[in-house]
Amino acid sequence: MTASVTVDTSDVTRGLRKLAANTATNTDTAARRAAGQVAAALRSNTPKRTGRLASTVSVVPVGKGGWGVSYGGGLSYARPVAARTRNVSRAIAGKPDQYYRAVHTATAGEISRL
Repeated sequence: MTASVTVDTSDVTRGLRKLAANTATNTDTAARRAAGQVAAALRSNTPKRTGRLASTVSVVPVGKGGWGVSYGGGLSYARPVAARTRNVSRAIAGKPDQYYRAVHTATAGEISRL
């Protein structure tokens, strides 16, 4: 005797697709927000004798769906200023943890909606 069972997984598949899409959107939003916060902190921590170095700070797309912060714009004194003032290290302090928590919270929220 043989028996067959058919299981409809369409709801699960649809839910996982929605979870993946929303998680990607939330991750992108969190990454862009974190990069913006780092850029703002970096601008405010950069000495402004002429303002030229601070004006090079910007949020830039990196790879597929990532965001980063550009600093220095080819100015020869950008690295020595960063070493002397620690403006870069102060700007990124705590941001990876903050980004992780934002993504974790958003993902948990999406999972709870399934």
